Amino acid sequence: MKYKSLFLFVLFLGLSVNANAQNDELSSVLKAFKITLGADGNEVATEVTEIKPGDIIEYRLTYQNETDGSLTQITPVLPIPLEMFYLDNSASPELSGASVSPTANDFRQPPLTRQVTLPDGSQVNRVIPAQEYRRIQWLVPALAAGESITLTARVEVRS
Repeated sequence: MKYKSLFLFVLFLGLSVNANAQNDELSSVLKAFKITLGADGNEVATEVTEIKPGDIIEYRLTYQNETDGSLTQITPVLPIPLEMFYLDNSASPELSGASVSPTANDFRQPPLTRQVTLPDGSQVNRVIPAQEYRRIQWLVPALAAGESITLTARVEVRS
């Protein structure tokens, strides 16, 4: 039952997805697809109806410029539900021009690191695993009038 209610959360995740443009300037649609392998070994994407632990979900976030002019420096944010974890290198476009956050809004370019104190008291920097990323933020430099862009990222439902 926990994962059926999680599905409702996935459906309403779109309410949390945001960008820095006015609502009437930029429309957005968020869809979630379950990724499986077909009999031929190729990936099959099916719009989510139910999820369970171990499922791979691909979020597809489409933004469209509803103005007569170009919009610039758009920074869409996709939150990752706590019941899921981000699959490293699954974002498209790649995160090279984007940033991620292991917390609320502390966005930095990956790979993220944190300082860890070792048993001997010394401190070292360690890479934060992608599974701990809670939010993804892309940078869309420009979107022409009427133009749209689809951003994708994959997550796995925690066991």
